[in-house]
Amino acid sequence: MDWVRPVVAGLLSAIVGYASSFTLVLAGLQAVGANSAQAASGLLATCLGIGVAGAVLTLRYRTPIAIAWSTPGAALLVGAGPVAGGFPRPSVPSWSARR
Repeated sequence: MDWVRPVVAGLLSAIVGYASSFTLVLAGLQAVGANSAQAASGLLATCLGIGVAGAVLTLRYRTPIAIAWSTPGAALLVGAGPVAGGFPRPSVPSWSARR
């Protein structure tokens, strides 16, 4: 049971790290013109990327490595306002257009 304390400490730091900036990153994505689905997709991609990067670096260097997003960068995104030309839309046709 020597692994319980480090696992709990890791989970706690991950939760605090995400919770402290999550709403700021969400507001930043919406400030640049992302709709709810695009913002959710961006957050999912960011969270998965952070998780994969942390796991790969931890396995590679055999030491716990935490990856985090930049809170000041997210605040800058919030203040940047909408992107000129709008938020990029996917060029993949919808399923209903294929039928």
